[in-house]
Amino acid sequence: MKKYTIIFAALVIMAMNVNSQIPNNGFEGLNGWVTGNATLSTDHYPESLGNYSVRLENQLPLTSNLSYGYAVSGSVSNGCIPSFPITGHPTKLCGYYKCFPLNGDTIQIGLELFKNGVWIAGTELITTDTVYNWTSFSIPISSYTEADSATITVAAFYNDTTCGTPYGPFGNSVLYVDNLSFDSLITVTPTFIKELQQSKSNTFTLNPNPASNVIKISANNANSDNMWLTISNSNGTLVRSEIVKERKKEISISDLPNGLYFVTLKTEGSIETKELIILK
Repeated sequence: MKKYTIIFAALVIMAMNVNSQIPNNGFEGLNGWVTGNATLSTDHYPESLGNYSVRLENQLPLTSNLSYGYAVSGSVSNGCIPSFPITGHPTKLCGYYKCFPLNGDTIQIGLELFKNGVWIAGTELITTDTVYNWTSFSIPISSYTEADSATITVAAFYNDTTCGTPYGPFGNSVLYVDNLSFDSLITVTPTFIKELQQSKSNTFTLNPNPASNVIKISANNANSDNMWLTISNSNGTLVRSEIVKERKKEISISDLPNGLYFVTLKTEGSIETKELIILK
């Protein structure tokens, strides 16, 4: 793995740890989750993002709670109570998984939303199919007005998210899960890595960093005509694009949410990308 790829992945993980609503959503450890038979696996996805996924496996015969392959966000192994606060209005639960159900087990990835401790909405992915390769999912959340907290359950058997009795485990089924998120998938784009590798000049300076409302761009190129400035988020979505003619320019970022961004300035014969953390 190239140096800049490693730097890129580390920055994305840092931003997610600081700003993500889902605790330890990339499973770089198991803190923030109550688990049964769960381990960290180096088989993870995307490959350039982080080092681990969570691997859940049922172990029959069932001798204790640790024989069940599950992980629940929070401090207690009960998916019927809120476990972490949320802001905004999430409409989808997204992530990556692969699974190997046995003997009729139903794999489950479930989300519950709460308001003042009361369940108000939820969603779940359930399947009995074998999924050999890492596959993305984006499951819509049922309609709701407002929520203030959530709980996520991932299990290698069916554990009803509405507080019902578990169905199974019936076999030593296995489920891998990685990089959970709300509303959009967490991705790593080769374009960013390529631009970071190409960035060998000191085309511009960027400050402050982290920033909250405004950033200042100072171009070091004497020829400041027709510079192209872009800002993209960690998912690869372009959020700013403009022609810059002044060597020094202030740009408002007050409308952008917390997270990791990439600021690129292209001039004739040069290109440079700098990472920007927005933290309000």
